[in-house]
Amino acid sequence: MKLYDKMAEKYDRSRPSYPDDVIDEILGDSADILSVLDVGSGTGIATRQMKKRGAQVLGLDMSIGMATVAERYGISTEVAPFETWDSDGRKFDRVTCAQAWHWMDPFSSAVKAASMIRPGGRLCLFWSAGFHSDDLADALAAAYQRALPPGSPKMTIGYAVNRSSDLPIDFSVVTGSPSAFQHMTEEPTKSFPWSAIYTRDQWLDELHTHTDHAALPAGVRQNLFDEIGSTIDRFGGAFRMTFATYLISATLPR
Repeated sequence: MKLYDKMAEKYDRSRPSYPDDVIDEILGDSADILSVLDVGSGTGIATRQMKKRGAQVLGLDMSIGMATVAERYGISTEVAPFETWDSDGRKFDRVTCAQAWHWMDPFSSAVKAASMIRPGGRLCLFWSAGFHSDDLADALAAAYQRALPPGSPKMTIGYAVNRSSDLPIDFSVVTGSPSAFQHMTEEPTKSFPWSAIYTRDQWLDELHTHTDHAALPAGVRQNLFDEIGSTIDRFGGAFRMTFATYLISATLPR
């Protein structure tokens, strides 16, 4: 979590938000009467979107640096791992988790979530994945090969995926679906397409928040980022990234 403490400001600045359609699907038509626990809330990127619609949202995150940024936006955030966090008997209409459920044990976490959801409430897990156009992806793959020492671990070039062929993603491994949702009724996975334009500097800023890139030795990382920057420059200095946000949800029976 120290890594996330250090990158909290950059994370908040550079990580994308989520499509309005996803937030609408999670909250429904009566957001103003809902209470939401956002697990792994980070700097509150998704949390703020839900609060803006009128929901009463509580953030929960392991990183005090991330929580500090969220608090500046008026997001009440408690700092603790979800697995050991004491809800003190509180119940919620939604338990949500954006881009973070894979850090937790899916089985025990699903059981815990079900224990604090009101009847008829939902557990909503969502992730975004994005990829470059195939020609830029090929050029970036060559840049990584040039910059990284032989034997380096494989790194993700895009946002959770490398190429368009990596979609759709099967999230059953990280959600434990369907067995993890035995106390709830799982709903069909939904995907929401969208896109965003990144300049060279915006993309490099965003890459600093990826744990596989942030963990590189400083010199290696700088060489890699120089190669990535030069490659994007050859493609006009900016690009459009195609995204899909996946929503996996389950409802607690009434």
